[in-house]
Amino acid sequence: MKKPEVMVIGLDGATFDLIDPWVKEGRLPNLARCLDKGTSTRLRSTPLSNSAQAWSSFITGKNPGKHGIYDFFEPKRDDYGIRFINASFRKGKSLWKILSEGGKSVGVINVPITYPAEEVNGFFIPGLDAPGVDKDNFSYPSGIVQTLQENAGGYILEAGIWGYIRRGEPHLAVEKLLESIEVRTRAAIFLLKRYQPDFFMVVFTESDKVQHHFWKYMDPERRESEIYADKPYAQAILKVYQRIDQSIGELLNETGENSTTFIMSDHGAGPAGNKTMFINKWLSGIGLLAYESNGSIVRKGKRVLRQILSVTDEVVKKRLSRRMKERLIRYFPELRNRVDSLLSLQGIEWSRTYAYSRENHPAIFINLKGREPSGIVSQGREYEEICRKIIKELGKIRCPETNEKVVGRVFRKEEVYSGEELYRAPDIIFEWKNHSYVHRPSEPGTNNGFLRRLSQEELERSENLIRPSGI
Repeated sequence: MKKPEVMVIGLDGATFDLIDPWVKEGRLPNLARCLDKGTSTRLRSTPLSNSAQAWSSFITGKNPGKHGIYDFFEPKRDDYGIRFINASFRKGKSLWKILSEGGKSVGVINVPITYPAEEVNGFFIPGLDAPGVDKDNFSYPSGIVQTLQENAGGYILEAGIWGYIRRGEPHLAVEKLLESIEVRTRAAIFLLKRYQPDFFMVVFTESDKVQHHFWKYMDPERRESEIYADKPYAQAILKVYQRIDQSIGELLNETGENSTTFIMSDHGAGPAGNKTMFINKWLSGIGLLAYESNGSIVRKGKRVLRQILSVTDEVVKKRLSRRMKERLIRYFPELRNRVDSLLSLQGIEWSRTYAYSRENHPAIFINLKGREPSGIVSQGREYEEICRKIIKELGKIRCPETNEKVVGRVFRKEEVYSGEELYRAPDIIFEWKNHSYVHRPSEPGTNNGFLRRLSQEELERSENLIRPSGI
């Protein structure tokens, strides 16, 4: 068998904060071998530490200002809504397209934001933005999934663990993640042998999934509650890392020592903060965002819509086929997040609003004429004055409990992005200092301030925090 010249193994969301101590304890022998024989360092992710823009930057070698992918969705220009994106929105040639055109053969498996599958000199299986394995253009060549079903035990696009989490069955979620890693590894080895590509890449997203849902079981502050006292769940992330470590060993055995291997992540991870900042509420407080007078109605509407989503979730679980359940549940968490993002804009009086946030990231858009549907801010002097005011006011925010600054570094978009797609970016991006805060949709009409501590119930529902440094 011809070995690949280069192999890239992606560990979505992997962090040295976990890898280093587990390597020292002898729990990750294959990663330990790679660290011992190779070179390693912490790398900073793209601004906002977002998987969509980070993987797209790796794929193209371009910054988001050039490839145009900033998130899993982009704002619509005819209203303040959103539309979901996939690889067809990306500008610039992919690494594997360049290699294919240069006469090299390639094999790609499960890289996020790569659907629809590209026609390459080799094989291609896209990642989590794909709608399902039964689509005609899911893979290239088109018959790969059937081939895997006949020869390698099938293929799992996404573990779909959110349904298990919602049903209070986290142990089944862990089992599904481990199964997904095993199935993808088996598929990768089968396709490596069949196609013998010069370049091969596979991404394991299970490391990110398990951290989102199970990091809280390792967090000492949260485990004070009885709900987090179950020790088996505290080992969930380790179990997934160990299964991925085993897969790394299996892949290295197939490729041999003459192949150059890169192991990388798109961003890091860590525990979520226990406090929140309502960005739009803060903007309202400094006179840059105006709410309509019926804030209480908007608040009730949010509650009703979330109740509808909850009921829909129950119907999905009880009435639909297993296959349909898995497909819908895979998108449901993302749908809920985007609904929250949309709801954060409800009740805003755009004719008196100078700046706003979608509150899914610590980022702020100026309500700019010609770009936003109801923009009121003129390009030039007025735009610059508002940006300067926001940056100045962000620096003044202090935690009421500790009197420490809440916001760390603040950037204008042109400081971190460049290119013809720059206009799509948030105008101001900032980081939480010490990761003690998280962002949540504002609630107009409430008497709460723009800063507050999360309740125990909110902590139990929250997920881990994506961090800028990866591997």
